[in-house]
Amino acid sequence: MGKIQLIKISLLFVLCCSCTNDSTVNLGSGYTYRDEGGKIKDVYYKKPAVGGEIPATIVSYDYDNNFIIAKQKPKLPQDPLYEKTYTYNNGDSVTYFWLIIKSKKKVFGPLDKRQFDILKKEYCVPSSLSL
Repeated sequence: MGKIQLIKISLLFVLCCSCTNDSTVNLGSGYTYRDEGGKIKDVYYKKPAVGGEIPATIVSYDYDNNFIIAKQKPKLPQDPLYEKTYTYNNGDSVTYFWLIIKSKKKVFGPLDKRQFDILKKEYCVPSSLSL
């Protein structure tokens, strides 16, 4: 292979790799928000079976040292990359809510707004966390 072809292939590879909009945010305590563009926006724990996850597609989220809250419009059918298969009673036509208690590695969701508000009150989630 000639040097010019090798340079062209290398440049093409670099351009393809740099065109993605992937980003991650460290949410603390082993949790990460991942945005791979499109409908792949989720929260995962470094060891999924241990800490749980919030599958795609997260519309908004907030977090502090103790909690992660999220609003989600599910991407159905669910991708097989998640540890658990989640049941969405109203399909993908409604918004669902999630609560993660970091210290307990406990994930609640998918929840409707009423269930979410009850859990926020029960676990004393600060009102400064908002969606």
